[in-house]
Amino acid sequence: MIQIYIFRNQQKDVVKYIVDGHANADEYGKDIVCAGISVLAQTMILGIHRILNAEPEWKSESGNLICILPDNISAESRKQINTLLETMVLGFDNIRQQYPDLIKIYTKEVR
Repeated sequence: MIQIYIFRNQQKDVVKYIVDGHANADEYGKDIVCAGISVLAQTMILGIHRILNAEPEWKSESGNLICILPDNISAESRKQINTLLETMVLGFDNIRQQYPDLIKIYTKEVR
């Protein structure tokens, strides 16, 4: 099962996300559920870094990805990053709706 943790600050901005586990919907290399979730999670890091020029802290290993957004983001960059991250969350939820037994999404507020 894939567990996705979305951490939001008091303003409801995504400040961190964790994707953990495997869907095991098919054999390794053919699992479209894992691939879809992985593409969304990794593409956000690329977009934040290469397009918006922010430096998220991230770590990726087989079955685990952690992304932490920097605190020192300008208001304009934060708005753009929010657009990317909310799109990612929508994508996660859309895949979860199709495969509810394989994906769980948790949202936590952090201070």
